Amino acid sequence: MRCRGLGIVLLILAIGFVSGCSNDQDLLVPPEESKSIVKLKVIMPGDESNRMREFVNNELNDRLRKDLNTELDFTYIPWANYQQKLELALATGEKYDLFWYGTPFVSGYKTKGYIQPLDGLLAKYGADLTKNIPADNFKLDQIDGKQWAIPSQAFTSAGKFTSVMVRQDLLESVGMNEIRSIDDLEVFYAKMHAKDPSYYGYLETDRGQEVLWRELSDNNYTALDERQMFAVDEATGEMISYLETDLYKKVAHVRESWVEQGIIDKNLIGNPASKIDQENAGKLLFRVGAVSRAMENLQTAQKADPRARLREYYLSPGKLKYILAPSNEAYMIPTAAQNPERAMMFMNWILKNKENYTFIIYGVEGKDYTLENRKIKLLTNDQLMYEWMWRNKNYFTAPTNVDDEMVEDMLTNDDNARISRLFGFHFNEEPVKSELARVMAVYKMRFEPINAGLVNYDENFQEALASLKKAGYDKVFAELKKQYSEFQASAGDK
Repeated sequence: MRCRGLGIVLLILAIGFVSGCSNDQDLLVPPEESKSIVKLKVIMPGDESNRMREFVNNELNDRLRKDLNTELDFTYIPWANYQQKLELALATGEKYDLFWYGTPFVSGYKTKGYIQPLDGLLAKYGADLTKNIPADNFKLDQIDGKQWAIPSQAFTSAGKFTSVMVRQDLLESVGMNEIRSIDDLEVFYAKMHAKDPSYYGYLETDRGQEVLWRELSDNNYTALDERQMFAVDEATGEMISYLETDLYKKVAHVRESWVEQGIIDKNLIGNPASKIDQENAGKLLFRVGAVSRAMENLQTAQKADPRARLREYYLSPGKLKYILAPSNEAYMIPTAAQNPERAMMFMNWILKNKENYTFIIYGVEGKDYTLENRKIKLLTNDQLMYEWMWRNKNYFTAPTNVDDEMVEDMLTNDDNARISRLFGFHFNEEPVKSELARVMAVYKMRFEPINAGLVNYDENFQEALASLKKAGYDKVFAELKKQYSEFQASAGDK
């Protein structure tokens, strides 16, 4: 009887112990989900480096099996084809669990049914995400009262995509120190091209018009999205049809002159992959900046040329900068995801502590990096997890190859910045999705050649605009203005 009684007591104590453990809030993997390793399928842009492949298959997955009972399975899509192939995978319901794209795409993907709301998952598994990412950042990806993406970056962001990033070492090699105007860019190209014609000038022709707006207009405009058809006047709050402004004409004329000067290479315009290859080969003089793109691209630039230095500048630097989105990075969980819980748990794991954050971005200390004077000294040029996707002010550590002045540029970028009138606004495309599809088809055919400087604005604009309006441009613009007016009213036009 004694033995039997003792056994019952021990059994009760054991049950109580297990029960107590199962209520531990720090438990990363729910007991009901811990029976087998879960493979998390993630889509990433770019090309997977050799070290990234090795790191994922060994050290990273070893850690994730231990912490989350999970293994990562990355599918990389080259930048030149990323949007097309990503959207094909989403539209056909391929079984991916997580993917990244820019914040402007969240609304459209929600409308198309590609992604699922994250509120329940975030509440249950995202405590460290909400702890380390400001609440205002999350609001950017909230539509119809629900959370549709995780704004993974939490860093300075004013004027994003309105600066220009240059090869600072090459700028100085031709006797120049900084860029403050369009003329400075043209002089830089002319001097460098005379010295070594293997370099080419400007990368983007599909975007980057906002870079020129700073000099070509006295007004402060913020583009609605990357399509660059509509913008808001920050002074008046008016939504404008950018394509019908004199500013668009000025931008088109600059682009035409850049083609004539050779700054925009006609042979590269229709080949995005070749443009990226040229940049990776260290042959790019300048491109659109992104607040911290100089740091982000430095590793690639120095892989091609160890002497490379990068820096970002704003044309007309005295003009105001506006914060449209504290984070342009958005992680989304597809509707077809088989492991949405693990996707959220994985994102939360990254920001759980600085150890995890540093590990997934920089790898193994002593093998991939060392700490030197409170900076990260990289021991490999192979890219691991993109640092810019998860850059967080609570955990950020600058690499040793980044100049202190570049770090200062980033950390002070938002000083005296203002919140854009578009902050938090999402255009619901559903009421005009058919018209918008037709408009974008015409835009691609008739306006993109004008944007690139390949087609003369004066000779082609009116006919192109007529085609755009025939496709339904005015109806799209009217719906946009209606929704924006409602947004202004609800926000008190603050």
